[in-house]
Amino acid sequence: MTAVLHVISDRARHRRPLVEAMVESAKGGAQFLQLRDKKAPALETFQLGQQVSQQLALYAPKTKLLINDRLDLALALEACGVHLAAKSLPVHAAVRLRKDLGWHGVLGCSVHSLEEALTAEEQGADYVTFGHIYSSESHRDLPPKGVYALAHLVEALTIPVIAIGGIDATNIDVVVQTKCSGVAVIGAVLDHEDPQEATRKLLTRIAQANIQPKIPFTRDEEVHR
Repeated sequence: MTAVLHVISDRARHRRPLVEAMVESAKGGAQFLQLRDKKAPALETFQLGQQVSQQLALYAPKTKLLINDRLDLALALEACGVHLAAKSLPVHAAVRLRKDLGWHGVLGCSVHSLEEALTAEEQGADYVTFGHIYSSESHRDLPPKGVYALAHLVEALTIPVIAIGGIDATNIDVVVQTKCSGVAVIGAVLDHEDPQEATRKLLTRIAQANIQPKIPFTRDEEVHR
């Protein structure tokens, strides 16, 4: 198994209609789609999630849906899981809620240091997303972490690590050489006129690198411990 590809939504960075662009990336082989809109009201994100879910069921049933920040929306949409951001519920609180509700969704979170990653792992996160690896539109004023920091974090953790930030077809092979479990992108897919082809190109580069992740990130909803 090679590293997986997560495509993250961004209302400000898509050349095609957003639902269409996300679904096209799924058709291109993206294993996970993450809906992220920090400013939208819950109803708007819920309706967007419904549209994407319906299209995935028709055209890319193997692609899993993750919801950024909102555990309630992940539950309501019957999503694969939730991805917690810096201002979301703490990991330990989300883990407790998952147990109390008997939910079986995946629970991931964003981290920006080894210390944050180790804390997330200790509190019960199923995976972490680490970045930004290269300079990116989302973090113009912050220096990138780089692949060496990524490799160190991958080595230290016992849960999957997803790399994010400035990753595209020109450098994705270098990123997966760290044995990270996957790569998350926004612009590398959504900034293209043909998101499906852009996704295929990224997955081809991952396959050509022929690197086995330290910890595979599966499609199943049994990632969590």
